[in-house]
Amino acid sequence: MFYINIFFIYSFLGFLFENIVKFIANTNFNSGILYGPWTFIYALAIFAIMFIDKGLKKLKLDKWQEIVLFYGCAIVIMGLIEFSGGMIIEKVMHRVYWDYTNLKFNLGHYVALEILVCWGFFATVVNYLLVPIINKFAKKIPKVVTVILIILFTLDVMATIAN
Repeated sequence: MFYINIFFIYSFLGFLFENIVKFIANTNFNSGILYGPWTFIYALAIFAIMFIDKGLKKLKLDKWQEIVLFYGCAIVIMGLIEFSGGMIIEKVMHRVYWDYTNLKFNLGHYVALEILVCWGFFATVVNYLLVPIINKFAKKIPKVVTVILIILFTLDVMATIAN
């Protein structure tokens, strides 16, 4: 249940993050493909982050070396997630939810160097500051709450597919 809880927590946090950015930027941009309060691409990203972190810990590097290497890996992984997520959404949903062609260092409309630098920083901060706290919280979530979230998420996916 731990990883399922992690999925829901970071999907919800991603939803909050996207809406805060939308509010601050005063834009109509929307990256959520489901109706509920979850943007699950963030959950997929956190699993990648956890995988990178676990691999780097095995190398037993100095902390600063680990953080720098983590940042570089995060840039690459976040870029791959953003690119593949955008492509899949466009092919399956026939929509483009984000477009970086107006940025100077764009690599197509789904990826831009300017954004990747920010994602790398964001992933690094989340990994070293937020993940330890969230992991403790995720372990304490009652099973019944997780089951309810699974049911709601499944219904949301079915409703999205139906439309």
